[in-house]
Amino acid sequence: MRKHNSLEEIFLGLGLGFGFMTKLRFFGPVGVSEILILLTILLLLKKYHKALFSFTKDLKGFIKGYLFFSIFIVSPIVTAVYYTLSDLNTMPYYLISFGMGWMLSFLLVVAIRDGFDMAKTTLWFALVFVLGNIIVMIFFPSLQDESIRFSGVAKNPNQLLFYGSSLSLLLVIYQKKLAFFLLPAITYILIKSGSDAYVLTLFVTVVAYIYLMIFFSKKFAFGLNILINFIIFTSILLYVVEIYGDVLVALWSKADEGGARIALMKNALTVALHSPLFGYGVGSFSGISAPYGRWEAHDTFLDFAMQFGFFFPIITYGLMFGYFFKSVKFGNFFVSGFILAFIVASMFHFTGRHFNFWVELAIFYYYIFYEKNTNDSMGAR
Repeated sequence: MRKHNSLEEIFLGLGLGFGFMTKLRFFGPVGVSEILILLTILLLLKKYHKALFSFTKDLKGFIKGYLFFSIFIVSPIVTAVYYTLSDLNTMPYYLISFGMGWMLSFLLVVAIRDGFDMAKTTLWFALVFVLGNIIVMIFFPSLQDESIRFSGVAKNPNQLLFYGSSLSLLLVIYQKKLAFFLLPAITYILIKSGSDAYVLTLFVTVVAYIYLMIFFSKKFAFGLNILINFIIFTSILLYVVEIYGDVLVALWSKADEGGARIALMKNALTVALHSPLFGYGVGSFSGISAPYGRWEAHDTFLDFAMQFGFFFPIITYGLMFGYFFKSVKFGNFFVSGFILAFIVASMFHFTGRHFNFWVELAIFYYYIFYEKNTNDSMGAR
């Protein structure tokens, strides 16, 4: 293994930590975070440029190649066509963000295999996120009016949700001892943000952990275990819906004021179905009253589907669930719960245009295809 320049690990951690501070961007979508991420990419590119553009003839090579082809070849063409020939809300400059995301993700896969210290990166991410929000709470009280949701220096409080869930997952994978102290602080910050989605992710984490501890047995083969648990979980879910369906609908209606989120998701699905293979290019194409508006779906799967076609989100979510099932297989149920929380958080914000999404994707990809199949390798570091 090569000894890494710690600057790469520090720059990435700081870049992730400053990522939620979208109010501090000074040039469109560019701020301190984006500059630090760019520096990280350049440092890693200098070392691993040959490996970055190497594609193996197997599943992992296909996934890497398809994402490359979609982002660098297909999407620019589709975006250019709809930008020039339609009035759709295309945003060509985000092609740069997605290109950087792909490079960061697959450079990081190579770097982790070569000794890149994600524990150090996670530490810097945690320090900036937690201390940054605490400083805002103490010294800038005007940003936390009790009558509104706390967002700190994020434009949208849901950005706190995604960065917090992303950080939580990295902590339980790479900094288990530190996670014991910082998860309560992260929980406090996100509760202050007033995010109903965060309450849902907490619920999912706890329920998934308890469920797996009770029902997932090492006495059976993994495939049989999955089948048995599918039947058990489905039965429990149907029972809960039957008994508490009205309560669940009422809770959703209260959280989704005016049905805006459902409308955005429904209209986004309509848009995606009209161009299921290649999407409409980079931009925002959903709407509240009708499809083809100027809104994001606020759901990562559907936003990806509108922009790149359905195969793109199927692959990315396939990596998420692949890592989830591998963590379950080797009994790391604590990590499993946080993976599900990360997935749930992605359903309430378009997380795919944030660089921490691509860092997490790199970790999923790495653990699925390269890490040894032992319990210790699944986050018990």
